[in-house]
Amino acid sequence: MTDLYKVYWEYHYLKTEGLVKVYFLNGLPFTWDEVEGEVDTSELSAIINKARKRYVFSPEDIYMGSSYLLEEGLHPLLDSIDLDETSQLPS
Repeated sequence: MTDLYKVYWEYHYLKTEGLVKVYFLNGLPFTWDEVEGEVDTSELSAIINKARKRYVFSPEDIYMGSSYLLEEGLHPLLDSIDLDETSQLPS
């Protein structure tokens, strides 16, 4: 059986951007998307509260994760890897 990788995202704060969606491969951050205009205003308060309790990433954190995945041939946006069916890739 082949090991499957899972891509998922969570709302976090990025030091230079504010609130963003950070994408992870098995817990390793590799990219982020802006959330401006994407979030329903009725949900925004709850999203902000959750994000405030989570780690605040720097661009270097994301860069390091992405670089590592590139070196290992495991970057989900650039390499052909077996992903779990529930994976959520960035658009």
